[in-house]
Amino acid sequence: MSHPLGSLADNLTAYAIYATAQSEMRRAYSLIDAGQYGAAAVEIESAARAAETLANFSSSAATERVGHWRRVATARRQFAERARAHAAQQVTRPHLVAA
Repeated sequence: MSHPLGSLADNLTAYAIYATAQSEMRRAYSLIDAGQYGAAAVEIESAARAAETLANFSSSAATERVGHWRRVATARRQFAERARAHAAQQVTRPHLVAA
């Protein structure tokens, strides 16, 4: 992410990626609250890709952050898998609706 403005542009780019991922995670939590686990998994997976991007960016800028962002990406991918599994369970065993 090299730019003629140097580290300022790099920091702004990293912040934009981070802020977008945080928005995706907030959206995912709202979707989970609404019972839309499949859609939440898509948002979480996108946030995981953002964490991977930040890890790749950090490798050239701040090496101490690489491990952090890789752990975040792994945790988000695991969370997305759990959300997908829960969505699949809902399809195979829908909740009974009281009449």
